[in-house]
Amino acid sequence: MEQPELKIAVMNQRQIIQRWPRITAHIIAESLGYATPESAALILKDAALRKPNYCEWIDACYKTDARSAVEGAVRNRHYHQGYMASYKQALAIVQHVNQGHPGPTLASWF
Repeated sequence: MEQPELKIAVMNQRQIIQRWPRITAHIIAESLGYATPESAALILKDAALRKPNYCEWIDACYKTDARSAVEGAVRNRHYHQGYMASYKQALAIVQHVNQGHPGPTLASWF
């Protein structure tokens, strides 16, 4: 049986967003919209592979530890509501990307 880490290692950002849209949206919400769907996918991939992630948000808040960021996003999922942390808005953006549209380029809320 193939290890899950090995499967995600060969996946690209779009495949990760398609496979885990809700976790991707929670990472966006946890970042207060700083992460885009594509950057959230890379954060999720690095977390699964236990690799550092040098996104400014991850570097500044988690000292490049993507796994801690993803764990925090999952742990705090019930608090992802309101203006900057809206899970519903983040999920709408992820679904838009999953329909083949381009995602935001700077940050998810802009």
